Amino acid sequence: MPRIGIALSGEGYRAMLNGAGALAAFDDRTSGSTEPGQLGGILQASPATLSIRGYYQQLQDAVEAKANAGYNTTITEYWGRALSYQLFNATDGAPAYTFSSIATDTSFTDATIPMPIVVALERPPGQIHIWENSTVFEFNPWEMGSYDPGNPAFVSLRYVGSAFANGTLSPESQCIADVDNVGFIVGTSSSPFNQAFLQIGRVSSEIPDFFIRSINATLARISEENSYIASWPNPFYRYRPEINHNANFPTLDLVDGGEDLQNIPFHPLLWSRRAIDVILAVDSSADTITHWPNGTSLVATYQRFISGYYDTPETERFPPVPEQNTFVNLGLNRRPTFFGCHPDNVNPGPIIVYLPNAPYSSYSNVTTFQLEYTTEERQAIIRNGYDVATMANATVDAQWPTCLGCAILERSLRRTERQAPEICGECFERYCWNGTVNETNLTTYDPSQIVVPSGGKRRGILSVGVGLVVGGLYLGVWFVGYL
Repeated sequence: MPRIGIALSGEGYRAMLNGAGALAAFDDRTSGSTEPGQLGGILQASPATLSIRGYYQQLQDAVEAKANAGYNTTITEYWGRALSYQLFNATDGAPAYTFSSIATDTSFTDATIPMPIVVALERPPGQIHIWENSTVFEFNPWEMGSYDPGNPAFVSLRYVGSAFANGTLSPESQCIADVDNVGFIVGTSSSPFNQAFLQIGRVSSEIPDFFIRSINATLARISEENSYIASWPNPFYRYRPEINHNANFPTLDLVDGGEDLQNIPFHPLLWSRRAIDVILAVDSSADTITHWPNGTSLVATYQRFISGYYDTPETERFPPVPEQNTFVNLGLNRRPTFFGCHPDNVNPGPIIVYLPNAPYSSYSNVTTFQLEYTTEERQAIIRNGYDVATMANATVDAQWPTCLGCAILERSLRRTERQAPEICGECFERYCWNGTVNETNLTTYDPSQIVVPSGGKRRGILSVGVGLVVGGLYLGVWFVGYL
């Protein structure tokens, strides 16, 4: 059985909606997704809602309660609570919903719902800028921690708020549970949008004065350069200082996992014990000035690996990729591309199936900081994400579902010494990057629409725009994502 990883890039609601469309294409509950030319069956996932005035009071109350309990608070707390109302199916924004509670959910233990992994970066103590090799932390339903050399340790996520020292609690300390609020974790992984959140009082007359005063009071306690971080209790305090560069600090400063340009969260899927065969990488990045991806995330991850930072047996290899101009000049940012499968580039790590955001059915290149969408805009981006994954219901290439199947099966067939179907050779010739480069500089990337609507009626897509930011199938499939 092939082991599939799904990595959704970050960059705001554009990325969430585009990723939602791709997940809808992989979900066999989506109407029509199991018909010929479709991809339904790769993944299962689900959605949510919101109301206004009492909402702001509840945001304020929740953040003040955390501050009164003795925890550091930043704008991430407000942002995380706001996201909870948007993403989770609870009228009060699910303040008691913890990430670790997923591990005890019956559907999860029965392996019928997704396996979520959320990724964040450490901002080193005393630093403002993010290092190229900043430590990557992951949150899964059981643990939070890192495999990186700078902080190679994990802790039980449920008790992450406890006062750990040298990996233990003192006899007089208490175990503190439920600091792992799911909104705070998702907010941690999308922290650049705290900056947009800081402007809400300037752009909306509906924001009550008491809420703006509450935010300003929070900002008064912290410096401007710390306003966008998420301040976590450091469970690795005084733990193995010879290898842990956070050992001397009582808090961990975490930020959006894409701030080191690795906007597609490959990192957790490259841990060798997960033994991933293929990673479906949905890229909704705004790398170009016209807000389309150009492969920057893959380039950043590849450069990090060839730097030797991950030269350990615990990490799978990342396949070679070209630089950004080649992505654009060869159209690799406009259609699916496989990396790591061509005979000249075969490597022992997983195959990367790169699915870049492109204008199939609509121009989904909205700005990252657009936080408000009409229903029509939302559905158009979701539909375009569906078309990105399916190549417009296989109308661009009728063999695309078969070719994707070849990429998914390649490593497992090789592992079991079985022959791949003959069609797979044709697919790999078509979709595998063969090492060709074209580094000519382009001025502006302004793609034309791939599928021009005709008089025919297109198949509708489920309204799954929210609630799909993190997830993944437990049996054989892992899924990580940023907002």
